Amino acid sequence: MADKRKPNSADDRPQESDRQFLERSNVGSCMKDVLGKIIANRPEDPIAFMADYFDSLEEQTSLVARARQLIIMTHHSRPVFDINVRMAYETLQKSKCSKKLHGVNGTVYNELIRALCRDFPTLVINRLLRRIECLDFEAVTYDVFKSGVFTCCVLEDYLRLVEYLFNSLDFTKTGKCDKAVCDAVLEQLKTSLASNKTDARKIVESGYNLGPDGLFHVLDKAMKRDTHVSTAFTLEMFTAECCEAFIAKVKKLR
Repeated sequence: MADKRKPNSADDRPQESDRQFLERSNVGSCMKDVLGKIIANRPEDPIAFMADYFDSLEEQTSLVARARQLIIMTHHSRPVFDINVRMAYETLQKSKCSKKLHGVNGTVYNELIRALCRDFPTLVINRLLRRIECLDFEAVTYDVFKSGVFTCCVLEDYLRLVEYLFNSLDFTKTGKCDKAVCDAVLEQLKTSLASNKTDARKIVESGYNLGPDGLFHVLDKAMKRDTHVSTAFTLEMFTAECCEAFIAKVKKLR
């Protein structure tokens, strides 16, 4: 008597075309989406961009995670960044504020800001939040949302440059810099950041002060002083001082 088996193995299933397989597994849709984002954002490393995209599919368990992924897809200097920020805002508008209301409130906005700054030093995050965080219950407009997001992205670049500058000042490669040298650079930085952006002459002066010639001049003067009793700066200390100058320029929401 013939053995009757149910077709539950892969070999027993009806053969499907390649197109049917891609549609069933949603692979085609994902590939189309990521390729479209690569063309729109034109990242420097498309392969790494794709890897981050597919990694984020597993992490996107919340609206905030999806909004963050949209924001970090491209650098803030590119025109498409504004489009991505708008899409992130629209994504968060699906957040549930109450039983009948949806939208972007302070709770969701603050959570996104913390997600964007999650790799920043804790001290820097706390200082920044004191300037740009919103009250949990208040409605967050798009202009406020965009300003906060942009500030986080610019600060991320700034922190990277601060670390590079510290490593350049660490002549002995011990993870510590001479305090007199750091103080000289910090004074130059604070003076430049304090300049009035509407004054063309001040803008030129600031550019010079933070350029190679300007920094060389202050470093040369600092190193000629007697610094044998000077204490040392760590990267954490130097970063805190540099970020204090930056955050002081950020407009406070309240």
